[in-house]
Amino acid sequence: MSARRSVLDDALARAERHGRPGLPVGGFILGRADGRSRRGIHRLDGTTVIEPDGHLHRIFPSPDRRRIAVEWAPTADENAVLGIVDAHGGTLQLHPDIRLRYDTALWTPDSRSLDVVASRDRMLVTLDLQTGEQRAAALEADARLRLFPGGESGLRALSSGSRGTTLTDRGTGASLGRWPALLRASPLGTGVLVWHDRGLDAVPNVGAGKDDAGKDGAGKDDAGKDDALWRWHDPDALIVDVAVHDDRVVVLAVADGCSVLIDLVDGVEVTRIEAASSPSDALTTTMIGVDDGVLRLGVEGPLTPPRLLQRERRGTVVVPAAAVRPLGTTVRHDIRADDGVILTVHVTSPPGTEGPLPLILTCYGGFGVPHLPLFEPTVPAWVECGGAYAVAQLRGGGERGAAWREAGRGRSKHRTIADLADIARGLIEAGITRPDLLVLAGASLGGVVAAGCAIAHPELCAGFVTTAAPLDLLHLDDHPLGARWRAEFGDDGTRESRAHLRALSPLAQAEALPAGARIPSYLGVVLGEDTRVRARDTHRMVEALRRAGGSARLWTASGAGHGANESAALHELGLTVLDFAAELTTESTTESTMGRAR
Repeated sequence: MSARRSVLDDALARAERHGRPGLPVGGFILGRADGRSRRGIHRLDGTTVIEPDGHLHRIFPSPDRRRIAVEWAPTADENAVLGIVDAHGGTLQLHPDIRLRYDTALWTPDSRSLDVVASRDRMLVTLDLQTGEQRAAALEADARLRLFPGGESGLRALSSGSRGTTLTDRGTGASLGRWPALLRASPLGTGVLVWHDRGLDAVPNVGAGKDDAGKDGAGKDDAGKDDALWRWHDPDALIVDVAVHDDRVVVLAVADGCSVLIDLVDGVEVTRIEAASSPSDALTTTMIGVDDGVLRLGVEGPLTPPRLLQRERRGTVVVPAAAVRPLGTTVRHDIRADDGVILTVHVTSPPGTEGPLPLILTCYGGFGVPHLPLFEPTVPAWVECGGAYAVAQLRGGGERGAAWREAGRGRSKHRTIADLADIARGLIEAGITRPDLLVLAGASLGGVVAAGCAIAHPELCAGFVTTAAPLDLLHLDDHPLGARWRAEFGDDGTRESRAHLRALSPLAQAEALPAGARIPSYLGVVLGEDTRVRARDTHRMVEALRRAGGSARLWTASGAGHGANESAALHELGLTVLDFAAELTTESTTESTMGRAR
């Protein structure tokens, strides 16, 4: 191991000692404890129930808290099975014939049995824990079923193509309404709170049935509009999480590039505050939840490890000073795009340093997903070794509401790549970095954006990294979930859309490069257990860049996938990316910041 890699390895290992707790559910927390390498189930007092081999995706504690239904996967490939944990004995019994993939389970009030959606086999399974008896019912073809608490026997959300999602009370058979895209339903007094793609609806659960044709009840064909108790929607805010606390519905949202807490009473907004504050780090609240009447928040920042906080009062949540690592500072920069729109990038750098610095610029910019400054061990490791780390917010993401998302979607997807180029230019012009010190990085869709920018604008960066990226936009259907991504890139199958995709596709651009073209160095990372993105695109990208005379290398992250990953796999992945960036940027400095002592 080189001296440079050894320094990065040590710094990364220190950052990885911090755990990642989840929110309490029924008195239990699914998360990774400090100093541990895998996720486990823990009690609120910190004691461990179980920390099994494999990967835990979700937990569903029984009402009596004696058992915990879990979604357990043997590898990081996302395909899981049902498991039942004895909360007292700390044992795990697997049911390999009940096959799951991010599915939901619902216990009966007496904790004797549960219903679980087994989507991999398209079945709804009832499991009696007293007798061990299983009953299975086939799900409708091409439909998705989810179960949520509410009413006497729970709520049933059935999604069926263009008809959207119909929500039904399982006990009475009453239809509560239909929504184009329902995300979650939960009890709210005697009614139900529905979180959908357009906001929140509070609807009554009064037992109105449905007719023999299976249509929704009268007046409820479109999101229960006639019978809704109240509705709330903000086109400039993206809802991230929702909790019901006392007399209020508390919304965690992203607006203007940061997380905010919004308190609603009867659908009326009564408070909106920035979700967290810190003297030196840009903190983000990533999750909220109520358990045993206590509202808790998950808070983190680029240099602030994830932690749970209680909201003692309705006000700004302040992270104690001791929680903030004095490793550096995070500063928000607003940069004007070429069309006049203001773009935001958060830059984390060592304290007291002046640019230009080696800088890793990360991006996503798609599917309405916000790209916020969060804790990821590579950030403090890179900063500790003298580099800067930046998080770009691009159109197409979820940082500024619906219009922002649509401005970088479909036929406007090129705008996302142009935004990344504008941010890179802005950072260079501000003296924060230089092109020979700048490395672009993105995972999944973010890899498409990073690659597209680097190939189209090679003068802006020294190199780029993609991880698990579908780089061939002309053949998205070759990936297991690729058909779902076509609308994001504007692929409607027409000749015009194919021409648009060819101009946008990083692989098509790379394969059209002439020999001797200016090409930033490339690291293509594939995940060994990926069930979403096939490795073929990255292999072809490496070959195309090499044919044109560029420096391109391929690396496979063994044991890593799109699911829950163990720390060991993530360590090697992070170290490989940091070492690649350090290799490129330290060659351009007269005094290597990567070799400085801590």
